[in-house]
Amino acid sequence: MRLNIFPRLFLAMLLATIMVVLVMVVFMNWSFRTGFTAYHHAEELDKVQELAEVLGTEFANHNSWDFLRDDPQQWEKLLGDLGESAPLPPQHPAGLTGQPPPFPPPGALPPDRAHLPPPDRAKLPPPDQDKPPPLAVRLSLRDIDQQQVVGDFRHVGVSPGDRSGRRDVTKVEIRTSGKLVGWLMVWQGGVVTNGLARSFLDQQVRNLYLIALFATGLSFLLAILLVRHLLRPVHSLTQGAQTLTAGKFETRIEVTTQDELGRLAQAFNTLAEALQHNEIMRQQWIADISHELRTPIAVLRSEIEALLDGIRQPTLERIQSLHMDVLGMGKLVEDLYQLALSDSAELSLVAEPVDLTAVLTDTALSAQARLQEKHISLTTRFDPQQPLWIRGDAERLRQLFSNLLGNSYRYTDEGGQVEILAQQQGNKVMVSIQDSAPGVPDAALPRLFERLFRVDKSRSRALGGSGLGLSICKNGVEAHGGTIQAAHSPLGGLLIEVVFPAESA
Repeated sequence: MRLNIFPRLFLAMLLATIMVVLVMVVFMNWSFRTGFTAYHHAEELDKVQELAEVLGTEFANHNSWDFLRDDPQQWEKLLGDLGESAPLPPQHPAGLTGQPPPFPPPGALPPDRAHLPPPDRAKLPPPDQDKPPPLAVRLSLRDIDQQQVVGDFRHVGVSPGDRSGRRDVTKVEIRTSGKLVGWLMVWQGGVVTNGLARSFLDQQVRNLYLIALFATGLSFLLAILLVRHLLRPVHSLTQGAQTLTAGKFETRIEVTTQDELGRLAQAFNTLAEALQHNEIMRQQWIADISHELRTPIAVLRSEIEALLDGIRQPTLERIQSLHMDVLGMGKLVEDLYQLALSDSAELSLVAEPVDLTAVLTDTALSAQARLQEKHISLTTRFDPQQPLWIRGDAERLRQLFSNLLGNSYRYTDEGGQVEILAQQQGNKVMVSIQDSAPGVPDAALPRLFERLFRVDKSRSRALGGSGLGLSICKNGVEAHGGTIQAAHSPLGGLLIEVVFPAESA
């Protein structure tokens, strides 16, 4: 089953949050238990240190540990003064009368049990894990020779040879007048014997689990809200894309954030604007082409129908007029084809180092004869011996400048002048072609490179202009990585400035 992005993103965020919560719970539980146990152990050690000071005073009074060996009740009394109750002595069997026997020496069995076999530890009931041994059971007093005076770790399951249990034993020195007289040893195996402290620890652990459960539920709700918030722009983009597919290019998406999704929505709006602009231009382009073709076709039709009806005679002049109309339509179709090639990036360019000075010199020589037909003078303002290197296609560059000079020839009044200026400025090669009157209105300058745009449509058609020449030139310049712009010429006409990236020879 394929999951949508909503459940996948939701599950990813929820699982990540749950993993973080679990790790935090485990770590906080361990940290709290460890810290609380360390605090409790430190509290116990304070009591043990206090007991060690009392034992040092008692040792100074008796000058030995025999007072505890001979009378274990003294040990009970010292523990009672500390607030700890001593373990109860072993009771005599039920049914016996009289006083219980005295405590046996360390390591010996009571008299009433001396004849009994040792107990089988495997059959003994396990200790109550919910009631850890108190501090009094975990204390052991040793003399200077490490001999046990009172207290035995075996009450808590630590045998003399148990190294792991011995690692939990803390030794506190007992000194009298600065002299070491024994050790008070306490076994602290990670237990908490204080009932109130243990209750507090358990309560805090339960609270920690409840907090973790609450955090998991809260993360569940937040994951739903956050995923919905994150996917809302995605849904808007999906709906917008479907609307664009239906051809409604006026569709826009509201941009509410400045993050990646907001920039994506802004990019979508930019794309929609570009598509809408291109659609408007396409419709205008089709309408302009239809208009451009309709006029000469209508003229041809009327002329041919007049000849067929006998209204006009098929004289040489009329046939030549029809031929000129056909040539004009052919040029318009060729220009449309060249423009389509340049638009689709299929215009083949042979990129190689080209001396622009040589290209301009050849183009000027080719155009000079034609310009002289209208008595238009051509002036070149560059050194023919100084090469200007750019990277491009020499043949396409000749065609480019031939079109620009042809435009000057077509729209410059008879007896005018044309100038070609070429120079290198830094890493740019600049070429400007300017002519004399008539000029171009200010409002028409920004639109000169639009397709099928003419300043004077009737005059342009009469002069053979299709309105596509400058558009083709613009595409050719941009294909070479250059720029082209139009301005008013100091000579009274139009100035076309072309800039190419220079290339070292």
